[in-house]
Amino acid sequence: MGIVIDKPRFNVDQVNSATYASKRFGEIRKKAKQLPQFISENNCVDTVVLDYKVYEEMYMELQALRELTWELEIARRLETADRMTLRYSVKDVLSDTEYEEFRSIDPNNISDAELFE
Repeated sequence: MGIVIDKPRFNVDQVNSATYASKRFGEIRKKAKQLPQFISENNCVDTVVLDYKVYEEMYMELQALRELTWELEIARRLETADRMTLRYSVKDVLSDTEYEEFRSIDPNNISDAELFE
């Protein structure tokens, strides 16, 4: 079961209409240094203005979480592969002809040079 995270919460002082924001963008930017500012259009929030340092922290944390998720997935796959008991013998993976050819090889007739090419 995954973790359920609520949507961000904000107060009415942080919500600005698109019209207001377009006329008073400097004021919105200043407010955004303290708290994110939400721009709404047709009563729906569609834009967030926030301090660059906050954005940068969020970005770095997201990148770290993506990397951690990737590493956890690799670890899970390796664990699954280690638990697998399905094994194949040489005879299972070669055709009958290939297997007979393999069995007919005399290891004493292979020089070290050929063996370690």
